[in-house]
Amino acid sequence: MEVKAVQFPELDEEGKGIRIGESTLSDIPIEVKAELGKSKLTLREILEIAEGSIIELDRLAGEPLDLKVGGSVIAQGEVVAIDDNYGIRITNVLLK
Repeated sequence: MEVKAVQFPELDEEGKGIRIGESTLSDIPIEVKAELGKSKLTLREILEIAEGSIIELDRLAGEPLDLKVGGSVIAQGEVVAIDDNYGIRITNVLLK
């Protein structure tokens, strides 16, 4: 089997196409997660979880929640109640 290097043509200014504008991408839905905290449990502890169980998280009460997009923290905030739902009030934007 003979292996050869691939030769690509040189690109010039004429090879450039139309730029994608911000407005084109702004309506794409992205999943956003609000993370209250984390905990590590053994499989035994998970199997023992029942109604009324308490799992201790790695955050202190009153500490800000993380708002994540694609696994990266982009902001922090506090829990708020909106009618019958929970929400997050942004207190600190980390990604600009």
